[in-house]
Amino acid sequence: MIFPYPKVASSLVAGLGPRVKDIVSRRFGLQRKEAETLESIGSVHCITRERVRQIVQDALRQIREAIEGDRNAQVRAAFQYFADTLKRQGNMKREDLLVDMLEARDMSNSVVFLLVVGDEFFDHRETQDFYPFWSLKKEVVAKASDFHENLLSFFEKKEAPLDEEEIEALSQDILRGKSLLSFLEASKHIMRSWDGKWGLKAWPQVNPRGIRDKAYLVLKRHEKPLHFTEVSKLIAEFQGKFLQNKEKKVLPQTVHNELIKDQRFVLVGRGTYALSDWGYEPGTVKDVIISLLKGNGGNMAKEDIIEKTLVQRQVKESTIELNLQDRSVFARDPSGRYYIKA
Repeated sequence: MIFPYPKVASSLVAGLGPRVKDIVSRRFGLQRKEAETLESIGSVHCITRERVRQIVQDALRQIREAIEGDRNAQVRAAFQYFADTLKRQGNMKREDLLVDMLEARDMSNSVVFLLVVGDEFFDHRETQDFYPFWSLKKEVVAKASDFHENLLSFFEKKEAPLDEEEIEALSQDILRGKSLLSFLEASKHIMRSWDGKWGLKAWPQVNPRGIRDKAYLVLKRHEKPLHFTEVSKLIAEFQGKFLQNKEKKVLPQTVHNELIKDQRFVLVGRGTYALSDWGYEPGTVKDVIISLLKGNGGNMAKEDIIEKTLVQRQVKESTIELNLQDRSVFARDPSGRYYIKA
């Protein structure tokens, strides 16, 4: 349903005096794209910021009183639509998301003005922790704020995202279902990841900020080494799931260049990368062999070296054998076992 929100808002300020009407219109951006500050309005009308604030508050009180005795069908219908939408979202919603749901992105200033003059709607302005949001119940916000602090602490200790059911259990019935979802959306510190779970916005696995973070998520999800061209392709497919920081275009060579510079990734074959989290060690095939010998008593049979190196690197056996022939690094004892040359 789409209402003529600007027309409804204009009808409510029509009864104000010309000067007051201009001040209110400027303050809420009813005639412009942007709402004006108290200071800028004061400079136009040669009055102080505080006087502008008083005039706006008096005008809003006058408009609310007029609404009480008015039977304006459009105003009542708009208020009912707002209330029904908020109820479906658990009685609260972040302002920008609510505007989108009301199909009023190009009329957001008029919608906000109507919400402000509607007595049943509670305005929660932007803070350090929350984006601006609206609710039908005022008392739930205090409890929700306390839960928000506890949830942030829990995330910092657990260091892993949670699904909505887990968060709902932690809330101890303070927030449930749609209320919980709307609450999480309003937080500046919590964000939903591509996999539907919620975590701290600062976490790369929740809010990937570049090619490297996204490549890490791709590899972690597929649980196996991938060629950089495949990583590039999967990042492009995942773009719709990354809620923020989308790359305009994902080029395979860019992915290759980024991965080779990040210690989280290990080149295990020709252009194929794995995660160091999986136990893959960085370095060349020769470096891997040296590490294996050091970790296995200093000497190993050729067959064991090949077997264990193939776990770490996607190369041919002949490549491993070629590296073992480097007499400046490796030597064999009388039984044919290899060791690192002193």
